[in-house]
Amino acid sequence: MPEHRVPTRHPHGIALPGQLTFSTPPAADTDAPPDPVAALVKQKALPAGQVLSAAITLCRVGVPKGWITGTDDPRPARADEVLRRLLTDDATREIKDQVWRHIVGQVRDDPDNREDWNLYALGVAARGLLSRAARLAVPDDPAKRVIAAQYTLIHAFLDRMQATVTTAAGTRWRLDIDRPNVYSRLLGGAYDHASGRTEHRRKQLTRRHDETAAEHQARITRLREEQLREVPVGGDDEISAHHARHHDGPDPRGMDAVIARLEEFVAQSAQMPPADRIDPASAELLRRTYLDGEPLGQVAADLNLSPSNASKRRATAVRQLRRLIARRIPEQRPHS
Repeated sequence: MPEHRVPTRHPHGIALPGQLTFSTPPAADTDAPPDPVAALVKQKALPAGQVLSAAITLCRVGVPKGWITGTDDPRPARADEVLRRLLTDDATREIKDQVWRHIVGQVRDDPDNREDWNLYALGVAARGLLSRAARLAVPDDPAKRVIAAQYTLIHAFLDRMQATVTTAAGTRWRLDIDRPNVYSRLLGGAYDHASGRTEHRRKQLTRRHDETAAEHQARITRLREEQLREVPVGGDDEISAHHARHHDGPDPRGMDAVIARLEEFVAQSAQMPPADRIDPASAELLRRTYLDGEPLGQVAADLNLSPSNASKRRATAVRQLRRLIARRIPEQRPHS
């Protein structure tokens, strides 16, 4: 009688006719950059992560998806899709302003869907809210203080979109969305309010009981002069917003002399080692962004550079310029 071979059976009842071989699973792509939006969504314990998750799942509104994909798609884009697009290097100031003008405009003009638009705005701004709120809390603060700082900033952000100012000329929106850098001005204003800067400025401008009208006016004039000399701290969008707030154009006071001195240092650097040389493109970045007040993204586009590359080149040029100035100072000191 012929012998029949019974196939081996898996404990769960799956027939295994022979030995199985398994291919090695593909290695994970370790060079792929991390997704900051996905990482933010996973932070369920933080308000910034919660509002982004809620905006993704609950919002029925949004900017047209075609603005993000470069197509004619009229469907609303999810908050995470918009946020991911605005965080890319090729997201121009025009794209960011288009998105945020639409969002803020709908918050103001669409009362039936205002709650959705508020949530959508918080979702698109979640990354900025998280980073700014980190400045409001000390690194060693307990978790509840960090969470409270985020809630404070979120409330200030929502209030800022609809805040108005009443003057003798009438009532207007505090945030003018027709000007450039809408998002950086919106987030910066919310941070100023949440951090107490706004209240501090108000107290500074209020006349004290022990000063005369002339003394008060002199103090106000001095404070305004000091405000114009402030160096903005933050990203390139915040620096551009600072210039947009305080400068209608290039400051003519000694500007020609400053530009001439910059050109002198650039020419001098050509005789230095390669690491200390300021190339013409970097010099133009310094002049147009720091002296003329142009947005970095716009200058980078004119020079065929990505915003991140332009930012790095400008920072390198600043370090090179500082070294050149430091070398010149000992040479210019009078001999004792």
